Amino acid sequence: MQKSDDIRCENTVAVQAAPKGFVRHTNEYVFVVDRPLDKVWDWLNNPKTFTDSQIFPWRVEFVSPDENIPAGFHEGVLCVHHGPMMMFSGVLTEIRDKEYRDLQYFYGSYVGSLRWIRPTRLQFWVREVPGGTEVKARLDSFVIPALYKFWTWAQNLVWRQFPGDIFRATRK
Repeated sequence: MQKSDDIRCENTVAVQAAPKGFVRHTNEYVFVVDRPLDKVWDWLNNPKTFTDSQIFPWRVEFVSPDENIPAGFHEGVLCVHHGPMMMFSGVLTEIRDKEYRDLQYFYGSYVGSLRWIRPTRLQFWVREVPGGTEVKARLDSFVIPALYKFWTWAQNLVWRQFPGDIFRATRK
């Protein structure tokens, strides 16, 4: 087994390790959207951005284990994106206002089957640049080698829609 990724957020721990035969996969997608940083950050950190846009039967849920912290984009909040052939469950471990957000997925998260693809971490960075806001999205996963190129292709397909989604949603 590869070395574990041990992530701590106060009393919360997300641990991932690659099962035998899996390899690391990292997909980064960087783009600039002609919108102010505040609007882009607010959109990325609004739970409705993710809960209201899901097509049935997929769903995104946020649950806070602490009654003093609202369910949403706050450190320590649990999040799960689930539906047929996928479950990404994890914990928000670090959020730096208008800069960075980290979601660590738990062991057992998968795409297709536990035997194929296991997402481990989703990170977003934002920064102001000439022409708007630069967004970098990075999804780390463990994947079987036979699906490595497919997973790259699928991620590029999914992330390609993101700049337009942000642009349209932040026009107001």
